[in-house]
Amino acid sequence: MKAPGILRRRAPFLTPFWVAGLAAMLLLLVVYLAGRATIAFAADTTTVIVLRHAEKATDAGDDPPLGPIGLARAERLAALLAAAPLSAVYASDTQRAQQTAAPLAARHRLPVTVRAAKDVRGLIDDIGGRHVGRSVVVVGHSNTVPGIVSALTRGKQAVAIADDEFDRIFIVTVTRFGPPSTTELRY
Repeated sequence: MKAPGILRRRAPFLTPFWVAGLAAMLLLLVVYLAGRATIAFAADTTTVIVLRHAEKATDAGDDPPLGPIGLARAERLAALLAAAPLSAVYASDTQRAQQTAAPLAARHRLPVTVRAAKDVRGLIDDIGGRHVGRSVVVVGHSNTVPGIVSALTRGKQAVAIADDEFDRIFIVTVTRFGPPSTTELRY
C-alpha cells in the first residue's frame, strides 16, 4: 500500500494570462460602448433658422398680407433653403408670416405649424421636444426674432431688427454640449 500523498491540483500554467486578457478585452468593450453612446448623445445638433417675415402690403389693416416684393422674397427663401434637410416650418399667427413660410413648406412637403407670436417659450419647448438633432425654420417678426434668438442661445446673442429690414436670417446651432453658435446671412 502506498503512503497517502497530498492531492493537489495544479492550475494550468497559462490560466492567469487568459483571465487577464479576458478582463482587458471586457474593459475595452465597455470603454468602446461608452464612447459610442457619448458620441451618439452629443451628436444631436439642432439647427434653427430664424427670420422675419417678408415685406408686407402697406395698405391692408391690422393683419396685412405680403406685398409683391414680399411674395418674391418668400419664393427666394424657398429656393435658398431648397436643399436643407428641414423637419418643420413654424410661423407666427399672422398672415404675412404664414405666407412667407408657405413656399418653403410646400417645397419640402411640410405643413406650416402656426404658433402664437408672443409664445416664444412654447416655441422653444416644442422645438426642443420634437426636433432635436434636426433642422427647423421659424418665421417671426422684428419684435419676436430677437427673443427667439436670445432664448436659443441662452442669452448669449442679442440681435436687433429695424422696421425696414426683411432680409436677415439667423442660423442658430444648438448642441448638447458647448455654447450655441449663431451665423447671420442676408437673402
